Amino acid sequence: MTDFFRSRLLSSLLLMLGTFFCAHAQPIASKNKANTTFFKDADMMTIGVYYYPEAWPESQWARDFANMRKLNLEFVHMGEFAWGLYEPEEGKYTLDWLERAVNLAAKAGLKVILCTPSAAPPAWLAENHPEILMVDANGRRMQHGTREQGNWSSPVFRQYVEKINTQLTKRFGKNPAVIGWQIDNELSHYGKQFSYDDFSRARFQAWLKQKYSTIDNLNRDWGNVFWSQLYQNFEQVRIPNEQELVATSNPHAQLDFQRWFADEAADYIRFQANTLRQNSQNQWVTTNFMSMHRDVNPSLNSRDLDMTTWTVYPVHGDYENSTLGFRLGNGAALGFMHDFARTLNGNEGVMELQPGQVNWGAINPQPLPGAVHMWIMHAFGAGAKLICSYRYRQPLAGSELYHYGFVGTDGVTPLPGGQEYSQAMQEVNQLRKLRKANAKEPAAYAARRTAFLYNFDNRYDLDNHTSTTRWNTMGHLLRYYRALKTLGCPVDVITEDRDFSRYKFLVAPAYQLLDEKLVSRWTKYVQDGGHLILTARTGQKDRRGHLWEGPWAAPITELIGAKFSPQAFDLLPGELKGKVTAQGKTYEWGSWGESLLPAPGTQTLATYADQFYAGNTAVVSRKLGRGTVTYVGAESLAGDLERDVLRSVYTAAGTPVESFADQFFVEWRDGFWVATNFTSQQQTAPVPASAKLIIGKKEMEPAGVTVWQE
Repeated sequence: MTDFFRSRLLSSLLLMLGTFFCAHAQPIASKNKANTTFFKDADMMTIGVYYYPEAWPESQWARDFANMRKLNLEFVHMGEFAWGLYEPEEGKYTLDWLERAVNLAAKAGLKVILCTPSAAPPAWLAENHPEILMVDANGRRMQHGTREQGNWSSPVFRQYVEKINTQLTKRFGKNPAVIGWQIDNELSHYGKQFSYDDFSRARFQAWLKQKYSTIDNLNRDWGNVFWSQLYQNFEQVRIPNEQELVATSNPHAQLDFQRWFADEAADYIRFQANTLRQNSQNQWVTTNFMSMHRDVNPSLNSRDLDMTTWTVYPVHGDYENSTLGFRLGNGAALGFMHDFARTLNGNEGVMELQPGQVNWGAINPQPLPGAVHMWIMHAFGAGAKLICSYRYRQPLAGSELYHYGFVGTDGVTPLPGGQEYSQAMQEVNQLRKLRKANAKEPAAYAARRTAFLYNFDNRYDLDNHTSTTRWNTMGHLLRYYRALKTLGCPVDVITEDRDFSRYKFLVAPAYQLLDEKLVSRWTKYVQDGGHLILTARTGQKDRRGHLWEGPWAAPITELIGAKFSPQAFDLLPGELKGKVTAQGKTYEWGSWGESLLPAPGTQTLATYADQFYAGNTAVVSRKLGRGTVTYVGAESLAGDLERDVLRSVYTAAGTPVESFADQFFVEWRDGFWVATNFTSQQQTAPVPASAKLIIGKKEMEPAGVTVWQE
């Protein structure tokens, strides 16, 4: 058999294997319903910490667990990197040490979260089955020696993951001390991102075949007549890889690959969740997604997990939203993720939240004293049901030996971050006693509740076609989220499958990919009395990523009551600033500006004040039925245009709003108001004279927290 035919035979076999997996990769609803006895309303939020008993002498375990309880912690998290200890040789399982650790934790009064160890496969598995290792964009097979080298698409890897998970659940699945399971760890491929191995390619090809049925359909939707990229069969399709291409990869192929990768990650999570539930009882299942990470889509597993948890390290660089931003972090980014994760199945929490200085960032500053406490209580206000910190003890060796823990290198002396976790848990216990069952959300607050439409396909496509170095997709979205929070709006970050009619206000920023069905839903929403805010780049393409054969952004022009000028949009170079004026106020922009031609009856809210199109419209609004639709075509540099436009929409709708500083947050949860100050200046909490002040002060310093009850 020639090498050519051998290669074609292997490709066909892998495609058949991938097709089999795709056909069996449908979502399965969780056997454990969300909002059951797993997470009691009266508990509100629980706090715990990561611990690695395998890293410390067994004689110290009981002491460490006892000291965790002294810090008011309620659970301990163990085991996500311990596969080499669980199974030191193939088929030889050594779990007695873990059971001793679980029993000691329970004796100290701690509940336990255990983890599947798939993030760190053992050396023997890589040696015996090198095909389980991912392959990078340069064709290099990754090796044992770090973590996340395993390839989710390898059936051999999944087989071994299933075996170890089965052993763990048979041993601990009915242990009353174990309350839940975490799948893997920060599911992603880190800097390597994707694997370009034969298994992944076959799974991608099978996904494409399932989606398109025929290769002609794929050629059409990928625009493969361009540059003669036409395929004759699915086996010819490769994973888009800039390292093996002379010119830019096909953007439609790239978009589909990103969709497949998200589906593949979701299938891997689903596979592990189903395995865990076969032998466990009265234990919940989660995985810790990476905060704001785009390649893995948590919404695809909303039915598979009992709780959506995620990882976030607010201080690990030079982010500056203010003078102290690098020590306080970005409260808007934290809030956005809370408000997204919470909507997926009603249960959300943070599984990794730093306790202090970290070691792996570009810059690793110390958090401002009080910041750790603020992050925890901000999560409480956002509705989180669980907070866990990485980690209890600072390691003495390994890649993260400069990463702070709750205690110092002596293993016993509490560090400031550990004390702030202890303070937060003490406060939650205090609030549990004051909680009033069935507390009603205040009417004025509820009236401002806003839906924020978020779509990963749009994020992929926007990032693939930035068109300017000044465009930042998440930065654009967060401009609107930040603006909503300055108005005191509670926000639900939702996906398209949700019911828009539940909300008086709906914001859909930069919704680049859409179809007529979505536009019809938006139109009905507005006609029925909703207030819709759309922003720059919305409606430019169909779901395939194709421009419309017609006027620019054709499907939305009737809805917004305006067409786009022949120039459609402009992008300014370098640090150049353009100007937009509205109501006698001037705003600066630079990244993206769209020029609109309002139809009769459509109101102009802002116009361009310079460039060759000075006087053209930048923002429009119109009434439609019982509601309104507003389109914001320019992205301001400071976010002030977005804030003022939103304020005008709420005011016109008769809904009073607040005037909070950017990065100052006020939330309501379980009858408590929670204010957190991520700004660099003192802020005044809106505490009524008649309210009961429970935590903090009315005058709040940076990193301050204030909680009150009316």
